[in-house]
Amino acid sequence: MKKNIAIFEPNLNIGGIEKSLINLLKKIDYDKYNIDLYLLSKGTLYNELPKEVNVVFLSKPSFYKYLPFFILKKLIKTDKTIKYDVAIDFSAYNNIFSAYTLNSNANKKVIWIHNDYKIKYKNEFKFRVLFNLSKSKYKNFDEIVAVSEGVKESFKELTGLTAKKVIPNYINTDEILKKSEEKVDFHVDDDNINFCFLGRLVYQKGLDLLFPIIKEYKKNNEEFQLYIIGDGPLKDKLINQVEELDLFDNITFLGAKNNPFPYLKKCDYLILNSRYEGQGMVALEAKSLGLKVIMPERLNKYLNIDYIDINDLKGVKKFKKKTDKLEDYNSNITEKINKLLGE
Repeated sequence: MKKNIAIFEPNLNIGGIEKSLINLLKKIDYDKYNIDLYLLSKGTLYNELPKEVNVVFLSKPSFYKYLPFFILKKLIKTDKTIKYDVAIDFSAYNNIFSAYTLNSNANKKVIWIHNDYKIKYKNEFKFRVLFNLSKSKYKNFDEIVAVSEGVKESFKELTGLTAKKVIPNYINTDEILKKSEEKVDFHVDDDNINFCFLGRLVYQKGLDLLFPIIKEYKKNNEEFQLYIIGDGPLKDKLINQVEELDLFDNITFLGAKNNPFPYLKKCDYLILNSRYEGQGMVALEAKSLGLKVIMPERLNKYLNIDYIDINDLKGVKKFKKKTDKLEDYNSNITEKINKLLGE
């Protein structure tokens, strides 16, 4: 008999958590599971949902997200006649969906932790406020899942609770390779070393820390380009920083791309210099296309992959790229997901 699974997520806008959910839903064995996905709105990635997913739209006043969790839990009502084997709060940030998950008629209730809560709590005022309104919720879940050992460690330090399962994000390498073949009006100089960054232009991603490193690199290396793929609230500030550092000839802002993979494919190295991550899916996506990853040692606890330390940036050279289907990595995740849903 099929297992009935409910997944709660605010929307499917472009973002790491949303991409992770889409990848997971594309990998689910629908001969084993019925999936109900509860959303507030569609989002850019909505059309990528597999046709087997049953979508249910919810409607709640926006001010609900500012209410303390214990009040929300009393206000949110669910249909108790719908029975689930597992209910999942996939993003964990939105207290409305945490309340829906906990109030659902499910045998097991799971919350998925995607980021370094301890560092977010220290550095982000909004997160600090929302966390303090909701920190009581986590102990009510039957299972806490973390996407990396670094996230698990951070979550325990902040909450005292242990994520008993570590399940990294599934990487759909076949789809990435297929999407990378799309024709785009983007050309690089193959004689240059071509670096790229992919992500939101936000404080967490540390581009303001990266640009001075690039400035230092330029002193001995003129033949390179760094392409910034993404958008966000810090874009204007970062462009100003690039001008002040006299890097405008070497750094190009490409904006957000619904399909970034043709752009990644033409580059040699992906650079990550985030202040913190959850897992850093983009590094694995880039690795699948044959790029090498450059990052600081502090991110290794989130990724645990081969990388070039950003302090060794001056030594990087051109190389022959080779794609990687990440077969062992993905096989291990599939096994863990089936165990979580089937227990």
